[in-house]
Amino acid sequence: MTAMAALYRDAAMGVSDAQALLRTAEDLAASHGLVIEASGEVTLAAPVVAGAGARLAESEAMVTAIPPAAQAVADLVGRALALAGEVDNQVSAQLARLPGSAAAVAAAGRLAGDIGREMLPPAGLTPQETHDWWQALSQQAQDQLIREFPATIGWMNGLPATARNAANRLAMIQEKASLERELAQLQAHPPPATDYLDAKAGYVPNPAFVQWQAQIAGIEHQLAGISALQQALALGGHGHLPPAYLLGFSTAGIGKAIVAFGNPDTADTTVTYVPGVGTALTGALGNSQRAANLWQQAHQHSSQSLSSIFWLDYNAPQLSLTDIARDLQIGSTADAVAGAKALAGFQAGLAAAHAAGIPSRRVLLGHSYGSLVIGEAAAHDGVRPTDIVFVGSPGVGLNQAARLGIPVSHVWAGANVNDPVPDLPPHTEALLPKVAEDGAAGAVVSLLAGGNVKQGAEEGALTPLLIAHAQDPSASSFGTNPAAPAFGGNDFTANFVPGEPSTFILPYFMSFKAHSSYWAPRSASLTNMGYIVDGLYHLVISAPGSPAGTAG
Repeated sequence: MTAMAALYRDAAMGVSDAQALLRTAEDLAASHGLVIEASGEVTLAAPVVAGAGARLAESEAMVTAIPPAAQAVADLVGRALALAGEVDNQVSAQLARLPGSAAAVAAAGRLAGDIGREMLPPAGLTPQETHDWWQALSQQAQDQLIREFPATIGWMNGLPATARNAANRLAMIQEKASLERELAQLQAHPPPATDYLDAKAGYVPNPAFVQWQAQIAGIEHQLAGISALQQALALGGHGHLPPAYLLGFSTAGIGKAIVAFGNPDTADTTVTYVPGVGTALTGALGNSQRAANLWQQAHQHSSQSLSSIFWLDYNAPQLSLTDIARDLQIGSTADAVAGAKALAGFQAGLAAAHAAGIPSRRVLLGHSYGSLVIGEAAAHDGVRPTDIVFVGSPGVGLNQAARLGIPVSHVWAGANVNDPVPDLPPHTEALLPKVAEDGAAGAVVSLLAGGNVKQGAEEGALTPLLIAHAQDPSASSFGTNPAAPAFGGNDFTANFVPGEPSTFILPYFMSFKAHSSYWAPRSASLTNMGYIVDGLYHLVISAPGSPAGTAG
């Protein structure tokens, strides 16, 4: 071991001790409703901002009510900072005695002084470089980084699935505990719902109470997302499914999650499913179930190892099917463009971490708006999987399969005849006045004729869309419908869903239920997707009226 390496090892051990003291201080503070400020000062946590009529006496009572534990917390913080300072001084002194340029010594000194982060790689590494960095670390160093920085390690593309899983599960446990403590603290200190303003106005709604309610709802929503994710992970190892790996986790924003059934590092085939509009962390169970269904379907016809992944590492537009039915809009391409870059990084990470000597087929599966994310990643971010599959797609940002960068014989799409999303034409906002007008007219006609008013309205509203579709059957919201022959890929049948109509039925079409039917057990779409994942292209059943698949 070189003198520099030995120095870093000793520094890391000292820093680890300092961090242990800080964690003890943070836990003690949280249990007594205290907060450690950036300056090291220990104060009472303030759950909400005081209302308009808060009394001065109440504020003074809070200041004087700091529990005795505050001194113990402050002592722990002081010891941690002193130890960190001592380590920094020792490292700086020893660095000054080592041979090397002043710039190298200064850079190393800054690195060692950054508490606990001296072992993390610099920003900007490629997934392959990140993989090589990780492999060069000792097992002890890897374990320490997972313990100290689980949220960082868990999102590093290029790291082994086992490491990411360990880090993300730890991050999830810590986040859940932190949210539960914060929730309990808020619930223990509710502000009054109203506040006395003055004799004239009397009692008015307390802004602090509204803020308190919003904080409670936000935390409960995040905890609901974690609960859904825990249920999703619990699917692994049951019902003949392989273990589940948590490759990404965050409660920020709509939440993010990456769940893999089967280890992608050792799998012969990996299929990554990218979901569409309305997807959030709270939907982790349902989307993971789709990935599990596909694993089970593909496993029926192949003895090769498989990893089936639900991937949510982008801000999916938060639209419901009701929103789409009302506004005829799927959203803009902005979220897909950003999501494509994240997807490209993840795919590069899978390639970097894949075990040497094991064949690797990678399949991308996009549903709804998720197909646009994949289209962007393939066309603009260099993603080159073995096969690309689109279902229920509103378009992929391209008009030709050839522009996806892989042989068109390996581009696949399925669209249920009762799924309206692939049939929404571009610029549908221009049709909205006509949709409303014809819908109202249809309702009146049905009323006068003694028919079903609701059905008349639906049929009338649908007429402008059907006319637009008839004028250009291949058009969709974001380019040519990938399930149309004009796109140039393989169109497989997706109409049969057990218990649901297999031919066009207007009320079912208008319900948008078929848009979520592609993973239904024993459905035509799930069967065909299983064959594609397995590479059994000759078994894929083409859609009626489309040319037979030619993949090989």
